[in-house]
Amino acid sequence: MYKILLLSPCDIFPPVDGNSMNIYNIVKYLCRKNQLSVLLSPVFSQGGEVDIAHPNLEISYVPPTWLDGLKYRSIFINPYYYSAAWKVAQHFQPDLIQCQVLYTTPAGGLLKKRLKKPLVLVQENVEYLKYKRFGASPILLHLLRAFEAAACRMADKIVAVSPVDKEFMVKIYGVPKEKIHVIQHCVDPEVFKYRPEGRQIVRERHGISPSDYILTFVGKLDTIPNAVAVRYISERIYPAILAEYPQTAFFIIGQNYAPLLHYQKERMVFIGFVSNHKDLSPNLIDYLSASDIVIIPLDSGSGTRVKILEAVACSRPIVSTVIGAEGLSFQDGQDMLLSEAVDEKFIDLILELMRDKSRREELGQRARERIIEEYNWEREIERYEEVYQEIESR
Repeated sequence: MYKILLLSPCDIFPPVDGNSMNIYNIVKYLCRKNQLSVLLSPVFSQGGEVDIAHPNLEISYVPPTWLDGLKYRSIFINPYYYSAAWKVAQHFQPDLIQCQVLYTTPAGGLLKKRLKKPLVLVQENVEYLKYKRFGASPILLHLLRAFEAAACRMADKIVAVSPVDKEFMVKIYGVPKEKIHVIQHCVDPEVFKYRPEGRQIVRERHGISPSDYILTFVGKLDTIPNAVAVRYISERIYPAILAEYPQTAFFIIGQNYAPLLHYQKERMVFIGFVSNHKDLSPNLIDYLSASDIVIIPLDSGSGTRVKILEAVACSRPIVSTVIGAEGLSFQDGQDMLLSEAVDEKFIDLILELMRDKSRREELGQRARERIIEEYNWEREIERYEEVYQEIESR
């Protein structure tokens, strides 16, 4: 049993995106065999109640400040975060420090130096590469690359979420391959599974008949890739689909959608944030169950892809760009349908599935089977413990 101080850049009760969902599940499963002290930030908080309880787990929060509006960047300059991290570390006396996401490494690095304890960096993506794909300014990219390189050098071990991200870190920063462990994100198939009663609840709530189609996109809508995806849905996908299936509805699920409302059209509904909590109705599982196809029209981005895992766990067929499903093991044509870009092929793939119910069911079922076989949290948590053992042995 290890004593692990886990530094999170955000709140996870409830999770609002793939990153916070990943942290939520790491906390949920890691505390079963290890002592865990978790420091949470108010960033992205929805004011939910802590719903994980275990004798091995303690949760602390950084006090809220106006800096939280800067999102993850606030962790750099928020003195309350550094103070809270040191206070928790003094009380807990961890065996190691685990930094979730690049931006917690300055605080983690100070604790490593003061406590002389090893540091594990969990990289949700290669941050420099993500912003490069966004077209960020050269100055920002230079600073971000230098910071990320320093964090990779400082960490005793790095966890990447996919082999793709591992290769990027090796290539860009020269990190030794043996220093990076790939531990993929997962989803609980007993929580995320198709619910016919949930499908009915959602469709009745929004006045959509059982015979009409629902195409759904899920993502945190204040990020650049997801905002661009909404524009593609509104300007490219929506007109082409409604020309053939005029009764189709589009659900856009995710928080902070207000700046995107100018893209809204008839039968294109911004749902907002939807919790996956089982006691809420309708919840995210219900909305996914109500969907005929989940679409991922991304042309940039990186990271968790948890929303794909949640959708396929609910047996929903996926149409995605290649970059939208980057790092996942699903096969094009067998588990989901992929296009290089949000182009005519992407739209044709959607229409192909809309015409063929049996094909939709086949893809959804195959993808769920892949979830059960390969994306198992209990197995992946054991890999975290192998990382800790390797550090200890050295």
